[in-house]
Amino acid sequence: MANQTVGILGLGIFGQSIIEALISQDVEIIAIDNHEETINQYEDMIAVGVIGDITDMELLEAADVGSCDTVVVATGESLESSVLAVMHCKALGVKNVIAKVKDEVTQQVLEKVGADLVILPEVEAGISLAKTILFNHSIEVFQLDDDVVVAEFELPASWVGKTVRDVDARRLYHLNIIGYRLTKNQPLESQFTPDFVWPAGVSIMAVTDNQHLDNLREIVK
Repeated sequence: MANQTVGILGLGIFGQSIIEALISQDVEIIAIDNHEETINQYEDMIAVGVIGDITDMELLEAADVGSCDTVVVATGESLESSVLAVMHCKALGVKNVIAKVKDEVTQQVLEKVGADLVILPEVEAGISLAKTILFNHSIEVFQLDDDVVVAEFELPASWVGKTVRDVDARRLYHLNIIGYRLTKNQPLESQFTPDFVWPAGVSIMAVTDNQHLDNLREIVK
């Protein structure tokens, strides 16, 4: 059984990139888009694929969108469509609704109608790239919101052979480790215990905040 169910409303480049990132994980995906060829492209990889209008309340209900732990309203072309989709998802009981927008005015509107997180991909991509450059590309940084960041970095030499408990990254560096990769192109491994011993050569993914991001500079230098 999947760990969680995620709904993706709108399969443009942004929505498709989310699906591509999730299909290798233990996640059940419900996708809705008005382009049949796009839904067909992913039909073997997702739990539910529906061709239709994301602003249609009855369609969302029939697709069981209300059962999702998180829904991403991935279309940012029409303010009206995004507003209706967010409102319908909240009315169906979705706890976490994330919406993509193109400008700050739209961001404010969607926050007022119930979106739990509103993102501006181009702005956040620029911020993330700037931070990656500042770290000389040794750390890949993804800005999630104003304060929370996800960072991926090569396991520090001083951590090799130590257990997760011994490293104590949360207390010492304010890093919440969420997974690791044995090689760059492998799926993220998220199941590990405090007694797991870090092997050389893996990359670590962790959540931190902007205030403590400089801790990484000290760890990986």
